[in-house]
Amino acid sequence: MALFPTRLKGGYISVLVGDGASPEVFTKICGATSKGFTYQKNTTDDVLDPCDDPEAIPSRVLQVTGRQWDISLNIVYNRTQAALIRDLMATSDSSNFRFEFSEPVGGTAVDAGYWQGMAQVTNFQVTGEGNAAYANGTLAIASDGEWVWVDA
Repeated sequence: MALFPTRLKGGYISVLVGDGASPEVFTKICGATSKGFTYQKNTTDDVLDPCDDPEAIPSRVLQVTGRQWDISLNIVYNRTQAALIRDLMATSDSSNFRFEFSEPVGGTAVDAGYWQGMAQVTNFQVTGEGNAAYANGTLAIASDGEWVWVDA
């Protein structure tokens, strides 16, 4: 019997931002045509010479110096959430974000949950092409501290 991957359609991935209240209410950022999530280790390189063989080629040794989480969105410019995006760009305070994986209704939960943590919207671009095309844009969100995975 062949083994196939359990896939997830992009529509079941959402990016949400919290309002900072208690209890916190999360709002989905609507109009995203693609959503990207990067969990990255930051490193520096050292090169070590083998002590017992001065002719040997040195080897790189990594030192992990930090971690970061980044979200990138390609969006249709959503006029109903324009004020929310402007507010996120205007503040120097971080907001609570979620990058969420949900499941179809009635589906079997395989990898449902979300990455969550404090972050800043660091870049927002809007592009309008021609008279008939709708305005599009990009949104970059950078972590500000530790993020955690929460199972649904």
